Amino acid sequence: MIIIKIREATLKDLPGIKATVKSAFYREGKHELYNEWEFAERVTQDRGFVKELCLVAVLDEEIVGYILLSKAQIGQKQGLSLGPLAVTKDLQNKGIGKKLVRKGLDIAKSLGYKWVVLLGGDYYLQFGFKPALAHNILLSEDNPENKYVKICFLNETDHEMNGIIRYCDSFYNQNGELL
Repeated sequence: MIIIKIREATLKDLPGIKATVKSAFYREGKHELYNEWEFAERVTQDRGFVKELCLVAVLDEEIVGYILLSKAQIGQKQGLSLGPLAVTKDLQNKGIGKKLVRKGLDIAKSLGYKWVVLLGGDYYLQFGFKPALAHNILLSEDNPENKYVKICFLNETDHEMNGIIRYCDSFYNQNGELL
């Protein structure tokens, strides 16, 4: 049986976080600067970074999973975005990602955040995420990726919102384009 501990990440964890994220996301030809594993370090300096929502999964003192929820905005409403979520390739499909998502959403709710958005597949429906297009929540007008945007409301009220998602600055390149 695998015993995984979920805890808040520290700066000392960055090498392990980057290795975990690279294990999950690397593919040949991936951009050397704008990728998920370099983002994991850049975002720690961002004003949208929330240290309580940067979590790692640890197995035998080794980081094997990572999740980040950072500040985001839709219109004038403040909330969070989820991503990246990463588990080392050899431990995927063992429930580690699920534990990270559940813990992250629980902490977000306890901190008073009302919603979380993400760009991802149907995997996230099991956690209460729903297609954001139903609320007219978009990455940008006419973006083909809009169909992958999901939202999870963390409370029973305040579901009346729509607009363009604005992520924290680390999600954008020097030209202001979403990475």
